[in-house]
Amino acid sequence: MTLQQLKYFITVAEIKNITYAAQRLYTSQPTISRQIQMLEAELGYSLFNRRSKPLKLTEPGKILYEGMKEAISQINYTLETAKIASEGKSGTLSIAFQTGYYSEYMLFPVMKELQEAWPALKIHYNKMTTTEQHIGLENESIDIAIGIEFPHWTEAGFEVHKLKKEDTLIVTSKEHRLAEKKQLEYDDLCGETFFLTSPNGYQVNQIFKDVFCLDGVKQEEVPSSEIAYFKVMSDNGLTISNPHDPYLLNNPYYHTIPFQSEYSDSYVCVINSKNTNPVIKLFLDLIDE
Repeated sequence: MTLQQLKYFITVAEIKNITYAAQRLYTSQPTISRQIQMLEAELGYSLFNRRSKPLKLTEPGKILYEGMKEAISQINYTLETAKIASEGKSGTLSIAFQTGYYSEYMLFPVMKELQEAWPALKIHYNKMTTTEQHIGLENESIDIAIGIEFPHWTEAGFEVHKLKKEDTLIVTSKEHRLAEKKQLEYDDLCGETFFLTSPNGYQVNQIFKDVFCLDGVKQEEVPSSEIAYFKVMSDNGLTISNPHDPYLLNNPYYHTIPFQSEYSDSYVCVINSKNTNPVIKLFLDLIDE
């Protein structure tokens, strides 16, 4: 049994006509017929019912087709990935980072390593909402989505690779009563207002439940992190962020307090398993190292 024989078999099974299959494969009809007959002789059973028009698979043929189609696809994918790795001069990759978060800062070392390993690899970056990422993965306009771990990724049938869980930061202004705190105590949040962005799903009662007193704690939804930070300053409130937010880095107007929470941001890499771009595997191999 050879790989070539299996490719002939799969093509005939899909086209249901040996002559047309030969045209697709740029070979002759006798060549394909002979190779399939040799394959059947080695297996000991018929793969096609040759009295039917168009050609139909026998029951054993159906089983072989379903199994070998997936196997051949994986072989082709692996061969193409190896070719790109050996040449280092072809391929494209489109990565979309979720808006409102800053996972790109966490992955800059990986992306730099990928670009150095394959200098001619064309990498396209973008920032998208989760809805836009979802659509892009489905229509394969993007290859990889990076964002927060939400249940809808797996519910939609995408393949999810966990990257990193980040600490939660409570953000205040330098003038806030908590600005001198390095860690919070039980009664510290009483009467405070949190300005939180949609659609990240934060709920203060979930984040701080059974840890802090929530008497009078309010939650107000705002459309963007920029507005949340503005509210922190103008209304003397609080918001929640993570250590990768460049808006906070070395910013003299804000104070951050780390807080360990089971609802901390968990970043994930999401792909569509039907996407056959071989460069995806190169990226996944790097983040798994």
